[in-house]
Parts: sequence; C-alpha cells; structure tokens
Amino acid sequence: MRKTAITTAASITAAVVLPLLAAEPAAAASRQDLAKDVLADDGITLLDSHVSGNDHPESTAKRNVTDTSEGDPARTSPWSDVGVTEVQLSADMLRGMVSLGKDYSFRITTIAGGDHSSTSYHYAGTAFDVDRIDGEAVGSGNGKVGDFRKACEDLGATEVLGPGDAGHDTHIHCAWGS
Repeated sequence: MRKTAITTAASITAAVVLPLLAAEPAAAASRQDLAKDVLADDGITLLDSHVSGNDHPESTAKRNVTDTSEGDPARTSPWSDVGVTEVQLSADMLRGMVSLGKDYSFRITTIAGGDHSSTSYHYAGTAFDVDRIDGEAVGSGNGKVGDFRKACEDLGATEVLGPGDAGHDTHIHCAWGS
C-alpha cells in the first residue's frame, strides 16, 4: 500500500507539478491586443470628435485606439503644439484603461490628439483625459473623481490631474511616464 501511495504521488508530481515549473511565464499583452480590449469594453467610450470642435477625424481618441488595434501609430492633431505626428500609444496606459474599465464606465475625450501644453504626455501617447465617470460629468461635485484619480495612480500613472488643478476642472488627466 505504501508503495502505491509513493507511486501515485510521484505520478501526480510528474503530471501536474513539473509541467507548471517548466512553463514559460505568460507574455505581457501587446499594445495591439490591449487596444482591442479597450475597444471591446462597452463601459469605455472613446470620443470620435474633438471637444474643441476642431475637425480632424484622424486624431480622435477613438481613431487613436482603433489605429493602435490595427498595428498602426496614433496621430496628433494639426492644431497641436507638435503638428501632425505619429506616436505609439503606451502599453502601460492602455493596460490602465483596461483595468479601470473593470470598475468604472468612463468616456475618454482625448489621447494623442487635441491641443495641450507643449511638453504634454499626450503628444508622447502616454496620457488620456476623461470627462465622464459612470455617466456623471467630471467636476468638483462628482464623488467618484477622487477614487478614479487614486485608481490611476495605483495603476502606475505618474501624473494625475483633475478638478482643483489648473485647467482640469472638467476632466481627469491620467499620464504614464514615457
């Protein structure tokens, strides 16, 4: 009986444990796959226009993520401080969007497009702006603003601005280092 128990334990170790030890670590999701995940999340709305009213469909938040999902670079806007350039969206930023989508529904107004400060993370493809959380406009009266900002920080955002910060009364800006 003891020999059978030892044989069975050895068989289980060989069949279950050894393959786990030999397995390669899971590969991190690619930028392209993460963009597809963002597009597939019904709780994440990507604006397909610019809040400024300027017209450049090639640099909207939706187009930035769609282009990335297809393996193409995102584009900045012609009225930006950098003109029209091509940028790769940050995988860390996209991963942050996907993670935030598990706890919130939100609307992203801009990623690489739009007009920002000349040194903005947006132009590097590492920042996005949110103007609605769970259907409610971002502002000082929205009780979810603090939690959303904290969640961005917990996900690795190095710059998080919102109501109370100059120029950010109506949106949350989440940026990941370049």
